[in-house]
Amino acid sequence: MFLKEKLKIWFAQIYKSFRYHLIFWNLALFFYLFLTGDQSVFINYFGLLARESVYVNVVFVSVVVTVLFAFWDILVSDRVMRFSPIRTMVFLRSILYFALAFVLLYLAANKNLSFNSVVDYQSFVSHIPDFGLNDVRFFVYFYLACIGNSTFREMYKKIGVGNFFNWFFGRLNKPREEKKIFMFIDMKSSTRRAEQLGHEKFSRLVQDVFHDMSVLYNYQGEIYNYLGDGAVVTWDEHNGIRNTNCIRAFFAFLRVIEKRSRYYRWRYGEVPQFKAGLHIGKVMVLQVGSIRRDISYNGDTINTAARIESKCNEYRKDLLISGVLYEAFEQKDEYNFVKLDAIKLKGKRRPLLVFSVLPKGNKKRKKSKVQY
Repeated sequence: MFLKEKLKIWFAQIYKSFRYHLIFWNLALFFYLFLTGDQSVFINYFGLLARESVYVNVVFVSVVVTVLFAFWDILVSDRVMRFSPIRTMVFLRSILYFALAFVLLYLAANKNLSFNSVVDYQSFVSHIPDFGLNDVRFFVYFYLACIGNSTFREMYKKIGVGNFFNWFFGRLNKPREEKKIFMFIDMKSSTRRAEQLGHEKFSRLVQDVFHDMSVLYNYQGEIYNYLGDGAVVTWDEHNGIRNTNCIRAFFAFLRVIEKRSRYYRWRYGEVPQFKAGLHIGKVMVLQVGSIRRDISYNGDTINTAARIESKCNEYRKDLLISGVLYEAFEQKDEYNFVKLDAIKLKGKRRPLLVFSVLPKGNKKRKKSKVQY
């Protein structure tokens, strides 16, 4: 199951990376062709295409560049970036950008070269062209496009898939009402753990945890915000309810942490444990701020989900959900839902019905001290 989850995340990341780069580079290179009218870069490299068309050639170059950038994204993951000097990574990126632009111009200037001629060093050097003004323009444009590519991708990842398109088309300028599922997920005994590890090592633990939290995307969840050592995860109503995705996501995350328990014990001395609260309801989504803008969700639903999560300690449960969310599920036979007493939540006038959740057929584990 762990391998399946990891592979699913990996393939999803590859697909999203390839899709993003393909759209971006098609738009960027067609825009360059529109601005300059320079068709010299877009040729049928090594005669790989059966049809001679500048538009087909642009798409072909876009696909080649997309494959290279997608491969770079896989090679230089977030975890690699964390342990690498920033200056080194910026330098390597710049070298990659200029090298790729050089290769495109080199091949475009030597249309009749065979692959064997290119890989031969002496032949390669002898065919280096004298770069003119148009070539310099392409170098500059391509480098700026690469920077824009990285910038837009980070924005895309920060805002989230759904909110990115709403933001891009201006739908968030006015508050909009949406029905959402919210999960507040938090690390147990984080204060004690932070004191034991120290702030630097504890910060690395949080980074590792958030990296493993990417399994939530396998169940259509989107991380709305990170709160210290926890996170706020959202689903739209359909995706969260379907196949009980919002519950399956939490237990999938616990399985990933459990499978990597040896790593966590080796690096941090113990395996982190988590608790979560879930609720569904209507919220207002809007764009806030003028100098620094962000996407914000406002409404009682978020506060209620946070209050439910805070009750996990009192009831010594890992996962609590509201009765409203329980009633929304069409499939209830995959998990054991245990009805608790109506709970008086802070700031709420009326008690709220709450359920604890456990997977069915959950094997009894060896007793261990569980810190809440």
